[in-house]
Amino acid sequence: MAQEKSQLKIGIVLNYVNMILGNLIPIFYTPIMLTLLGQSEYGLYKLASSVTSYLSLISMGLGSAITRYLIKSREEEGKDAEERMFGLFDVIFNVIAVAALVIGTLLTIGLPLWYSKSLTDAQLTRMQLLVFMMVINMALSFSQSPYLSVVNAHEKFVFLQCMNIVQTCGVPCLNLVALYLGFGSVGLTITAMGASILTRIAYQFYVRSKMQLRPRIKNLPTDKLKEIMGFAFWIFVANVVGQLYNATDTVMIGMIPALATTGVAVYNVGGTFNGIMFSLTTGVSSLLAPKTNRMVFQGASCDELTDLAIRVGRIQGYIMTLIVSGFIAFGRPFVAFYAGDEYADAYWVAILMMIPNMIPLVQSICLNVVVAQNKHKFRSLVYLGIAILNVVGTWFLMQYMGIIGAALMTGVALIIGQGFVVNWYYHKKTGLDMLRFWKQMLSVYIVPTLLCTGALLLSNWIDFYKLPALFAGIALYIVMYCGLNWLFTMNDYEKEMILGRMKRKGHKAV
Repeated sequence: MAQEKSQLKIGIVLNYVNMILGNLIPIFYTPIMLTLLGQSEYGLYKLASSVTSYLSLISMGLGSAITRYLIKSREEEGKDAEERMFGLFDVIFNVIAVAALVIGTLLTIGLPLWYSKSLTDAQLTRMQLLVFMMVINMALSFSQSPYLSVVNAHEKFVFLQCMNIVQTCGVPCLNLVALYLGFGSVGLTITAMGASILTRIAYQFYVRSKMQLRPRIKNLPTDKLKEIMGFAFWIFVANVVGQLYNATDTVMIGMIPALATTGVAVYNVGGTFNGIMFSLTTGVSSLLAPKTNRMVFQGASCDELTDLAIRVGRIQGYIMTLIVSGFIAFGRPFVAFYAGDEYADAYWVAILMMIPNMIPLVQSICLNVVVAQNKHKFRSLVYLGIAILNVVGTWFLMQYMGIIGAALMTGVALIIGQGFVVNWYYHKKTGLDMLRFWKQMLSVYIVPTLLCTGALLLSNWIDFYKLPALFAGIALYIVMYCGLNWLFTMNDYEKEMILGRMKRKGHKAV
């Protein structure tokens, strides 16, 4: 038990190290990449990525089921059962990898059907090459999924996060080398493929040699397939929704000649800031997913699960509101510095994405609970509905508002679905006390609202487009945010958690 707690604590620290690096590195890396690639080439690369991402649906939601059923097999039947379950998923995902290659090849051939009017012949040929290479990379990712899930199921967070840190630092460095050598977007794709191969080797070695676990092919628990597929089906529906919701905007923008690759480029730069918020807030909940599963399996009360959701949600809320309010206050000059004046609309795209996404992100533990309870069917259906609404509404609004219309519709659909309907479901059907949850969360939003308003007013007198003023303003904003939250918002548990960490570090230093 002590070892597990140590793994979790170190894993959380390393996770935040990775997230900090993952969000600091792009500040320096992305402007260089955009300059070397150019707006059109960058847009083409992101369009190819969005199209290829639909192949992730081939996994049929089984990726989310691996960790759950590995833990379930180990808890109920022991190591032998776990290895046989491991073997079952290994076989399944190798089949899925082959299917991805076949379907991806057909997708590559069929690209002219959708993009011959919006892309030049040269762009279309290059996009076909990029998509095919990305298909190979996705197949490699499928084949390593069971090994990654085994590491996660056993809560080997130190190794997991060390691997993530190596990838976070290594891939951008290799990308820059490829770009400086003149390989362009093709070089970025080759780098990703190389990283996938090395990652697969590392995970396989660790699981087999260090954890002493191997996928057993004999006596596979095929009798569990019906149960697994029943569980995974609604995850699959949710994944379909995720693709419709997250990737379809880019795919449709690329079909419109007036927007095409440049529109895709600006939209994805805006999405980058939304991605930063995602990465900084979802780390804790992903690390706590195994714990949440155990609590549900061991019969934890609804009050205990709600308490966990509140504790994690408030921590995520502090991080999230700092990012969102800070971006609203300083985002315009930062985008100009980060990407260039031609990406100015990325500011509005980012805001329209980030504000609605604060709702599901702050409730990520609630989703973990619902999945562990196998009650995610309704949520998946709701998200399917809002995804369809988003696709139809986005196509309509883009005709009048361009990429701003796409971002606006995406946000409105999420507020309706997650903000109202899913919260009702969490409260009424899963036992989570969402009224108590939001009462505890409301105080987290007071300080950032006041600070952001003050910073926007101050921008009438201070030119934040000058880098010294921008960095000084951001630094002062962070200091005031932390200080005011400590004085007026944080509860005793949160203060004790911070002070406890500081005391432990102090004792170690002595």
